[in-house]
Amino acid sequence: MPDLMISLTAPPSGRATPVWFDSLAYCRAKLLSGQPVPWASPGELAAFTGRAQGMFRSDALLVDLADLYAWRAATDEALRIAMGARTRPGYALRTLLADDEARALAVDAVGAATGGSDVIPVVLSLPSPARWLTISAEQAGQPATPPDPDRADTAAMYVADFLRIFATARVDGLLLHEGPTLVNDLVHPDAYRPVFNVTDHYGWPALVCTETTAAWPYGAVTGVAGWIGAAPPGRPVGPWGLLATDDFWAGADPAGNADFILAAVPADADPEAAMRRVRGLK
Repeated sequence: MPDLMISLTAPPSGRATPVWFDSLAYCRAKLLSGQPVPWASPGELAAFTGRAQGMFRSDALLVDLADLYAWRAATDEALRIAMGARTRPGYALRTLLADDEARALAVDAVGAATGGSDVIPVVLSLPSPARWLTISAEQAGQPATPPDPDRADTAAMYVADFLRIFATARVDGLLLHEGPTLVNDLVHPDAYRPVFNVTDHYGWPALVCTETTAAWPYGAVTGVAGWIGAAPPGRPVGPWGLLATDDFWAGADPAGNADFILAAVPADADPEAAMRRVRGLK
């Protein structure tokens, strides 16, 4: 199996700096005319992810479980009703992650994402437990407030249990997204200890991505192998990545000598300009 951390110094693409392309929104717009990703059809999903990888040559294959579960909640009214059956914090997330159909689709999605490659690392990409707590409450039609560390810890237990379905799948790492959560609302990742216990057990490097802070804002965190931030760290304590900005897509080199780059491809990006930028990465 590919070693995710080794790939940061020896990118499968041959680039000097590895780039992880989050191309799902772009490829949904350009390849599917805005229609949902075919999560329920492994064959179509494999073809879709294969075309995406052929275009971008990402140095990690990201399996966007947030999109899969958002699609599942949106298309199954019975599931949404079940998620909202209790107002107890975390009940919606617990119910969502226990859904057997979604679990089967998630495991199939990992297999489809590999595209037959045994060289490029496969990374599960999902919201952080704290953020998923909020997202699932909103999907269930319930009020959502920023979680405190205790609620985040409970959510992390649900996420940890969910991750065990991938015990025999080809997974090489985990990426937790805090998304646009404001700095003052971020939960310290120590609250995600149940998740890191699982990733340590399976040998998956766990990384955290924050859009509102520089990388490694808390310094070293046990269980976190790398950090992706909106700016270079003040004091790097391990591998770190930089979120690509509009300047990146305009051709500018990211500042700070990042170990790798996470580049979300804008859904409305001009295909010719986007491909020219990708080809220009050395």
